[in-house]
Amino acid sequence: MNRVAVIGIGNILMSDDGAGVKVLELLFPLPKGVVIIELATGGMTLLHQFDGLDKAIIIDAVDFGGKPGEVRVFKPEDVTSIKTVGYSLHDLDILKVLELAGRMGTLPKAVFIAAIQPASLEMGEGLSPEVEGALPELAARVMKLLPET
Repeated sequence: MNRVAVIGIGNILMSDDGAGVKVLELLFPLPKGVVIIELATGGMTLLHQFDGLDKAIIIDAVDFGGKPGEVRVFKPEDVTSIKTVGYSLHDLDILKVLELAGRMGTLPKAVFIAAIQPASLEMGEGLSPEVEGALPELAARVMKLLPET
């Protein structure tokens, strides 16, 4: 049986950054063999989630220059990170972590990133109206990536 994980990343105390975690509540019914993983932050913590997976779907708020609440799904190899890495491993973005997992031989065969454009990443609980309103679309796009029940 294929092992599939849906990994929601985000800090619910940083407004729209919490979208990747909040959307996990809308993913149902889950097919057999699919696990949900909630991560407050990505970075190196994400690297340790791939062990034994055949497929990973990572959900996160990503500033890709779209309009707030816009949803995009892509494969890591289809994009390039513009983030510069500082001196801390906490500065690693998702794409750098996936690259490292590939070098270590732990990257799942299939990886997708389901991204939502944030309106605000300021300190504060609650999502912006644009992002809150787009969560059902984000959930639907993720569900389409899951294996049939």
